[in-house]
Amino acid sequence: MADLEPLIRFWRAQDDLFDRVEPTRWGAVVSDPRFPHVQEANYARVETRQAVDLAEVETELLPALARSSCDRAHVVVFHPEEQTDLLAHASTRGERLVWNLVMLHEGPAALALADPVREVTVFDDAFRVELRGSTRLFDVSDDRVLDELSAMERDVLVPAGRRWFVVRNPEGRAVAFTALLVLEGVSFIDHVLTLPEARRRGHATALTRRVLIESRGAGVERTYLLAEPDGIAARLYTRLGFERVAHFASWTSSLEADRSVEARLPVGNPWP
Repeated sequence: MADLEPLIRFWRAQDDLFDRVEPTRWGAVVSDPRFPHVQEANYARVETRQAVDLAEVETELLPALARSSCDRAHVVVFHPEEQTDLLAHASTRGERLVWNLVMLHEGPAALALADPVREVTVFDDAFRVELRGSTRLFDVSDDRVLDELSAMERDVLVPAGRRWFVVRNPEGRAVAFTALLVLEGVSFIDHVLTLPEARRRGHATALTRRVLIESRGAGVERTYLLAEPDGIAARLYTRLGFERVAHFASWTSSLEADRSVEARLPVGNPWP
């Protein structure tokens, strides 16, 4: 059984950057009215191995979402193998479960022979425009979400130490991206992406190697990332020395119309 405590420790520290974290017996509820359309800032973190009922999670989560004016419920389950009833209930209700592969790198990192990677030293409007364009390739098209993600980077994550690295084309345009955040002695790599016109040139490999080197330079031995279980990226990370250590499960559902916050609260639950 994989020891996910270092990653969960990182996750808790990242959640603490947001407006409100309410501990529960099974994990925590995170909410932030500054970013009502960003699921990472408004969600339930189920981290216990003990059995949890869906109604128990939503009793804590849905009032918090109402306070943030959030219209989507997002739940992340860190030990899905221990929460089969919770996942079965969500799936039966019609939620689409999403699986993420947890990958871990420990040990030395190999340096690319020719490193085209550059760190972004100024998180200015020009870079935010480039980053916004790359985020659209993660199937994010809602301008409200894009605006809030940009504000979250500027006001929360970058001040907390998140660093961005890019590869630029000869014209100076960023064509490949990744981010690195170190919290509680644990590194997490995110937003590894290459624009379509620049793929198959080794940019993702160079970026990943660079951030691994930066992690080691910061004295961090554990670096995590999430990948699609059967995707091409997971195979790339394996070649770079990452190990497959666990899976997370999650789902995101709308609270609009007949699936409103009020309608989904268990009967008899007192409104806060």
